[in-house]
Amino acid sequence: MSTKKLTGKGEKVREKMIATTVRILQQQGFKKATVRTIAKEAGVNIASVRYYFGSKEELIGCALEYMMGNLENIVAYLDDPRYNARERMKKYILSYFHLSRQYPALFRSISNPSSEEAKDTYFIYLSLLHSQCWEKVIRNIAEITGYTDEKDLELKAMQIFSAVEFPIILENNRSNSFISGYTDEETIERYVDILLDNLDEKKETNQYLKEILQGAK
Repeated sequence: MSTKKLTGKGEKVREKMIATTVRILQQQGFKKATVRTIAKEAGVNIASVRYYFGSKEELIGCALEYMMGNLENIVAYLDDPRYNARERMKKYILSYFHLSRQYPALFRSISNPSSEEAKDTYFIYLSLLHSQCWEKVIRNIAEITGYTDEKDLELKAMQIFSAVEFPIILENNRSNSFISGYTDEETIERYVDILLDNLDEKKETNQYLKEILQGAK
């Protein structure tokens, strides 16, 4: 990412370019987020992309980080002491479904990328999701299940992420598919309840479990 020191005006131009890119990604997807389109809609020249960001990839990355900033509010549920672990997970997952509907073009593009750049951006998205959520999800799964094996906890987390991503990606890419019968709010909530019901098997705790439950304190 560019470390160029900018004036107040330069910062405003940079922020406008990010906001423009976010809007294009949100409404039209990666295919439309060309340097020419971004520059035109932001009211800057094409060279501004390299000047302010170093490359188009860096600009797209900044836009994704901005978009995923909404994820921080969702992630906060995973640490909320007002709820037990199952309630925290449910609120997190339902809010994530809601977020996916705010950015349908993002989820269309990551599942069916139109270019190598789109594929790279998909991995940026996955890295952001992993860095913000993974350990918190692991701790909540441990609290719900009592699982004591590190690998079992990681595999269970993978199952949950996969189960959540599947209907989101299918809904955003195949509007006329069977999934349309399962995406109303009431059904999605029941889907999450059933998903979390599968975690309720309790097992004995050990030192590893105690450590991960206390890890973020």
